[in-house]
Amino acid sequence: MASAHDAGNTTEDRDPRTAGEHTARTPAKTSAAAAFALVFGLTSFISALTGVLAPLAILFGIVGIVLGVIGRKKGAQAHLTGKGVATGGLVLGVIALLIGIAAVAGAVTVLVNPSLLDPVQQQFENLVNRLPTGS
Repeated sequence: MASAHDAGNTTEDRDPRTAGEHTARTPAKTSAAAAFALVFGLTSFISALTGVLAPLAILFGIVGIVLGVIGRKKGAQAHLTGKGVATGGLVLGVIALLIGIAAVAGAVTVLVNPSLLDPVQQQFENLVNRLPTGS
């Protein structure tokens, strides 16, 4: 039989696991800097892999690195998450920056000294000459 004391209580109030606690919590949100770090890191990585977009990879990589550092700092705050997302963007940004710098440096080296491609061109011509003819 329910007493007059229990009449106003809800099921939540009678549950011993939640007695006296407020269970309504707002979920933590992912830091915008962390999310954008991942976006810029991934964009720079894809740009670096194309080779042609290596200068963009350098630019997007720097932006991804800066946002990744900011996102990691903001992800440590109590009401924000995204430290792992920011780390992913940071790592992708660093890798893309290194690939982009290497690609641009290689392109500049070849443009300044085209004779570096002579052995490659000679090897290509040797392979083409070995192909069977269609007649």
